[in-house]
Amino acid sequence: MKFLATVALIATGVAALENGIMLSETYGGPHGRKYSDMYFVSPGQVVKSITIRAGERVNGVGINVVDPLGKPHLVYHGSYGGDNNTLTLGKDEYVTSIEAHWGEYHSHTRVRFIEFKTSGGNTISGGTRATKIGKESAIEGYQVGGFFGTDGEELDSVGVIWTSITPVPTP
Repeated sequence: MKFLATVALIATGVAALENGIMLSETYGGPHGRKYSDMYFVSPGQVVKSITIRAGERVNGVGINVVDPLGKPHLVYHGSYGGDNNTLTLGKDEYVTSIEAHWGEYHSHTRVRFIEFKTSGGNTISGGTRATKIGKESAIEGYQVGGFFGTDGEELDSVGVIWTSITPVPTP
């Protein structure tokens, strides 16, 4: 069974870190400063909402999470330009996929479009579609739990930190 899980991870481009946490591929370019939500992401956390700010390109993304101990974490990456769009998740609703498009703008690669879909059939998106496209869906029992990538005046790159929906017992 462990072999099948490894094959599934390789086939999807997902990197396993520890029990209940995996990283997606990174979509976009190398410019900007690095960010990561790894400092608070944990299996069993509850995502309350996800935010996208965008105009022609994606200005930033944010996530509102409550960890298994009940501590809230509200984080945002990028700038505050563009239109603000927030999707509040329902009870037992999870963000289960990402689609990101990227391209050049003023000699820098930027995320031009981003879309998230939920287990409840809801979608949130922003920006302008482009020709370089990355898509990824959570494996069963996982959800978007946070982000990593690079940002500046806009979102230069983005990746997803997948977390187990249920807490993972410690050995």
